[in-house]
Amino acid sequence: MFLLLFLLSVMGVPPQRPADIVEWSATPVSAGVTAGDTAKIVLRAQIQSGWKLYALSQPAGGPQKLSIAVAKDAPFTISEKQIVAPPPKKMKDANFGTDSLYYEKAVELTVPVTVAKGVSGQVDIPLEITFQACGAELCLRPYTQKLSVPLTVR
Repeated sequence: MFLLLFLLSVMGVPPQRPADIVEWSATPVSAGVTAGDTAKIVLRAQIQSGWKLYALSQPAGGPQKLSIAVAKDAPFTISEKQIVAPPPKKMKDANFGTDSLYYEKAVELTVPVTVAKGVSGQVDIPLEITFQACGAELCLRPYTQKLSVPLTVR
């Protein structure tokens, strides 16, 4: 036990996890929707100071773009082109040698989720958010965060 504690103290700070750098939350704009219609989901990201979250679109050769989808075989669809997001910042990114589009501190997106016909009752929308975050000296590998958003379908 002593050896384990010693090794942990000598090794220093554990590596950063993407979920520690960017914290995601999601809530529906309204509590219910009719089957076959589209629900709006507000997706929020809190970004740790000193880090950048890359945006929904990126120039070729750049970082992993932000991607928002639903789990396969779920009775929901998302059209990424219809996601409403604030304009990202743009910079020459030394990490990739190209211009990159990104957000800092926090970002809020509105995600339209279409509910399949025939769905009813209390459901959970299984969101899958794939993102990449970089700091001044370190880029984290792309990561997929899974969220479940409760919704009542009439």
